[in-house]
Amino acid sequence: MELKDIKKIGPKRLEGLRKLNITDINDLVFYSPNYYEDRKTLVRVKDLDFEKKQLVHLKIVAGPARRKTASNMTMVSYNATDGERPVEIVFFNQSFAVSYFKKGLSYYIFGKPSIYNNRVSFSNPIFSQVKGKDLGVIVPIYPLNATITNKILRESIKAALDNFMDIRLLPDEIVKKYNFLSIKALLRMIHFPEEIEKANYAIKSMAYVEAFLLNVMKYSNFSFTKKSKGKVIRDTSEERDFLRGLPFLLTEGQKDAIVDIKRDLEADYSMNRLLQGDVGSGKTVVGQYMAIKTVAGGRQVAFMAPTTLLAVQNYEKLKTFADKFNMNCELLISKTKKKDKERIYEEVQNGNIDILVGTHSLLNEDINFKDLGSVIIDEQHRFGVNQRNNLIEKGNGTNVLVMSATPIPRSLSIILYGDMDISEIKTMPEGRQKIDTYVLTEKEMDSINSFVRRELQNGRQAYYVCPLIEESEKSDLNSATELYERLKEEFTGKNVALLTGRTDDEEKEKIMTDFKDGLIDVLVSTTVIEVGIDVPNATTIVIMNGERFGLAQLHQLRGRVGRGQYKSTCIIAHNAKNDETYSRLKTIERSNDGFYIAMEDLKQRGPGEILGLKQSGAQKFKFLDFETDLNIVMRAKNDFDEYIKNASEAEVTELKNNAELLLGKIESGVLN
Repeated sequence: MELKDIKKIGPKRLEGLRKLNITDINDLVFYSPNYYEDRKTLVRVKDLDFEKKQLVHLKIVAGPARRKTASNMTMVSYNATDGERPVEIVFFNQSFAVSYFKKGLSYYIFGKPSIYNNRVSFSNPIFSQVKGKDLGVIVPIYPLNATITNKILRESIKAALDNFMDIRLLPDEIVKKYNFLSIKALLRMIHFPEEIEKANYAIKSMAYVEAFLLNVMKYSNFSFTKKSKGKVIRDTSEERDFLRGLPFLLTEGQKDAIVDIKRDLEADYSMNRLLQGDVGSGKTVVGQYMAIKTVAGGRQVAFMAPTTLLAVQNYEKLKTFADKFNMNCELLISKTKKKDKERIYEEVQNGNIDILVGTHSLLNEDINFKDLGSVIIDEQHRFGVNQRNNLIEKGNGTNVLVMSATPIPRSLSIILYGDMDISEIKTMPEGRQKIDTYVLTEKEMDSINSFVRRELQNGRQAYYVCPLIEESEKSDLNSATELYERLKEEFTGKNVALLTGRTDDEEKEKIMTDFKDGLIDVLVSTTVIEVGIDVPNATTIVIMNGERFGLAQLHQLRGRVGRGQYKSTCIIAHNAKNDETYSRLKTIERSNDGFYIAMEDLKQRGPGEILGLKQSGAQKFKFLDFETDLNIVMRAKNDFDEYIKNASEAEVTELKNNAELLLGKIESGVLN
């Protein structure tokens, strides 16, 4: 059955459904309500709640009375009662309202009450003499548009459900364990509930289905990393001296993460842990602790970063501690000379190098560790699963720590990284500057540039970030190249540099080093600086066309400043065309909390985009709420882990194929 086969759905309504992203029967039956209206429970007038719509039964005692309001609207009013309290019923600009009611008859009235002239009043309510399809029932309220009304959508869903062939979305043992109803029965309960409690039960049941199927889809794309037998690393004096010698106090989040890592390394299994922390939360020192403890325990460490700049930065910090404890720390990057590479290969293999820091160069097949005890991966989302595994497999019983400065809600983490233990650093170090953030229109660029000029005159530095590299005739976006030319004229006497994705690695490293050393005053860049080295003297970042960036990306870019002692500012210059986009940008302005922003990003974009699901149909995950359904996500994950131990490949494939009907196909993103 196709949508066009449903009675009363003609070309106009088909187009209306398409605008709601409903393109087939599956989209229609899995289309979830926003909320429910209780048009079933009768309420006495004296017990009305003036914050919500309710159902009352009233007798008409006078009317209709017709008059013009001060704003020249036609108003028709009736006087009614429930036998205890008087009520006024009014209709605005409805020419037939004079014939709606007859004096002496009783009607069911549904609407939101208010107080007018010291009397309860209902404006433009739904009404009927008898209970039927619209009154006396629980009614789901859906996201709509001008073409598709709630009534039309409900009629269409009913016709679709009547012809819907039930599908298997859960293994039989899970259905039996929780006594789940069939998918068709759950959907009928969601769209045509007898009670709100039953509708909520069905929604939570479908939320579990979605959470379980996400695990199926993840498993089908790559298998989970199993905890393997590890080598115990006992408590060492070096790790204690490292912690005692830190020139700053650890935050509670850092302490908790270090306790997690210490417990893992001293256990007889290999550690497999994700460390999530906001920009500037101090993840690096946790990784350094793990490296020092591992080497003190007699094993080697590989520390991999996604860029040469980050690798050098991590190397310099680690080497300071390594030298203190007589540990040999080396750097391996693409520009490392051939002679030095050959020496490093040899010394890694014979065990003379304790810590090897590098980029993708660490994946070279010529690198063989004598005893690789720990792998630490910075900005883990920049590496593919196979790349991470290739490095891990260079050791035996290797401990793994992957670090991310792009927090995601814990409910999503459990699905995405369910094979890993998770540590989170949510507290910021003392002295970390709060970054002032302002959302301004690009019409205010003169004022923005004046602010930057004052910062430059005070000896500070600034970033300007653009979403595009070159001008596009079809776009009004600012290109980095074009902005660079403008700013050279704007900031006469200052050194303005350009950095884009097309800048070769050697030139990129030189520009960033010069910027760090204060030789460049203004750096115009694309998002290649989203992850970069610390420049404490950079106090301002101006993000052009802010409406083109996601919240998480904006937050990462903001994190390029505020890394020193000086007050820092992030200015998001935008050309937002609607209130929704402007409101999204204001989220960044009012919060510096990466975990909060991650949740808001999830709400606005939906988890489908974050997970890399192709969603050609209706919005998915309307049943599963990643903010409130953490317990459901955890239960589904635990159930899946038990199920997969004995599941056949054919059964998992069947579930995955059926899951795509509900969730869409995985195209790109963190699931693959």
